[in-house]
Amino acid sequence: MTRIALLLLASLLAGYSTGWSQGPPLSLREVLLEVHARHPTLEAARARVRAAEGNRAWAGAIDNPVFAVQLENARVPGNPPIPADRETMYTAVLPLETLYQRGPRVRQAGAELDAARAGSSAMLLQLSLDAARAYYRTALAQLELETALDLATWLDSVAAYTRVRAAEGVAAGADLLRSEIERDRMRAAAAMRAADLAGARAELAGFFPERDSLRSVAVPGEPFRLTPELAGRAAPLPQVEGLRQRLRAMDAAVATERWMLIPQFGFMVGAKESAGRTSLMGGISLPLPLLTRNGGRIERAKGERDAAAFELAREERAAGSLLAATAEAARRLSVEVMTLGEKGADGGSAYLARTDELRRITLGAYQEGAVALIAVVDAARAWGEARVAYYTLLFAQHEAVLAHAAARGIDPLEALPTSAGATRP
Repeated sequence: MTRIALLLLASLLAGYSTGWSQGPPLSLREVLLEVHARHPTLEAARARVRAAEGNRAWAGAIDNPVFAVQLENARVPGNPPIPADRETMYTAVLPLETLYQRGPRVRQAGAELDAARAGSSAMLLQLSLDAARAYYRTALAQLELETALDLATWLDSVAAYTRVRAAEGVAAGADLLRSEIERDRMRAAAAMRAADLAGARAELAGFFPERDSLRSVAVPGEPFRLTPELAGRAAPLPQVEGLRQRLRAMDAAVATERWMLIPQFGFMVGAKESAGRTSLMGGISLPLPLLTRNGGRIERAKGERDAAAFELAREERAAGSLLAATAEAARRLSVEVMTLGEKGADGGSAYLARTDELRRITLGAYQEGAVALIAVVDAARAWGEARVAYYTLLFAQHEAVLAHAAARGIDPLEALPTSAGATRP
């Protein structure tokens, strides 16, 4: 019954693999390309850029002239004639305030457009890093489930062998109980890993269309390296550039508010018809700024400008620290993963090959009666923990390299090595 239960559990948990849609495993490059193409959050950022472009076009426009016709001394139907000549005036008023306000308004709208574009680029970098994190979480959960199922099956074979030895009186009953306990513990761990994989796949599905969210994930087998071209290259950080453009916009906003001290400034020209004669008319409207009604708006714009300056200083300081931190993390993780990933005779990781050899030798020694069962259990645990630890380190190195590229202002998709689709050996 125990063997049947294990097979049923393995079949159920393997359903996470057999239930995946047909097709090649999902690669990180495919996920990042999908984020670039159609992610809703990025589309919203691009829509804000289009809105800023519209605002820039509005800021550069000037007010239309206003035409008016005024009639005086006209007779009301049904009433006696008015003892005065009828007068008709034709006027055209040209508002001038948009002419002298246009410069700062255009500068402000242009800076806001640049800030929106920088915000869209920053959003792309962040979404790419989040998608990579979800991808590697799914890959690790997939690998942990695979490892747990492998160990559960392997420990079941050990339990079956121990059961035969116990029936023959060669092995103690305690060894049989211990082997079955370890097998059952690994079955429970496999169920937990399956639940973790379901959660990881749900997170990854947020970055990929539903039709492809059931594809299995390609588990990478090689560390990432920044190419020399990318390693020596740096681009302005979108977060910093966005705040820098916001500061420019606030400077222009202060100038705009100052020009608003003289609103409704215009020039009028027209003609007047009276008693059969036509005369020209002209005038100018210029409000007297006796009361500084716009002083509060000027102070508000100044405060927002100062806040933008402090936020820019903070972001510049944080960007320098982040660049140093990601560089150090990528360096340390790369050194360690290169050490553990050193190739063996079979082309795979020598570190993982040693743990697999340890498990095989220990099982053989146990079957020969040279070691106790506890040594077999320890070798199995060492194999599983080493495998998970290696790939945890490998995925952390991948994320660190991509985070370092993003900290240099480089798109993670562009920094992705061409061999990123290679799976583990």
